[in-house]
Amino acid sequence: MDERVTQYRDAVYEQVVKVGKSLGNVTRLRILDLLVQGPKTVENIANIIGLSVATTSRNLQILKRANLVTIERNKNFMTYRLVSEQIKQLVTLLVTVAEQSQPELVAVQTIFKQQTGSPQTLTIQALKAKLGASSTYLIDLRPHDEYAAQHLPGAHNIPYDELPQYFTELPRDREIVVYCRGRLCAYANVASQELHDAGFKVATFNQSVWEWSQVMPGQTD
Repeated sequence: MDERVTQYRDAVYEQVVKVGKSLGNVTRLRILDLLVQGPKTVENIANIIGLSVATTSRNLQILKRANLVTIERNKNFMTYRLVSEQIKQLVTLLVTVAEQSQPELVAVQTIFKQQTGSPQTLTIQALKAKLGASSTYLIDLRPHDEYAAQHLPGAHNIPYDELPQYFTELPRDREIVVYCRGRLCAYANVASQELHDAGFKVATFNQSVWEWSQVMPGQTD
């Protein structure tokens, strides 16, 4: 074998491994999954994932060195965003591959669904059909900034922490459909259980707004 080929191949693989190493950490995967929703400050990310700003910053720097995230400076704040749409595809594909290859992941999902009352889970096509009916009331459980960045058509923004305050205002003659950040986010299932226990007819959509936008281009607000 030509030595130049060997050297080239090893050098290329080494760079690919850098990306793989940056992904091999629960905290960094959580950060990337959050950034799929839209740009965030270090402080915002740290607050959501429950870590110190210093620890969050160290993990963000690892992702930045792998060119997965980039920084925008605005006065005293540093906002992080994903470098490209391909990173969103990468995070989504990692989850899909794990669901297909890791029985333990499927078992965790199944048990959690049972613990939260086995709510009806909608596919993208099933949700699209429901959105065409006036009998569906769609709720986006994410924080206001993520909703503002992009949301499903006709969705009402009620962050999960505020949901109980709206029980008296939600329509009881319509089916409530809730969604959050996607398959790695458990809030939609928990919210469904709470709504069901409060007497509402409810279903969940457990894919992300970005996943919806890839199947239904141009159908987000």
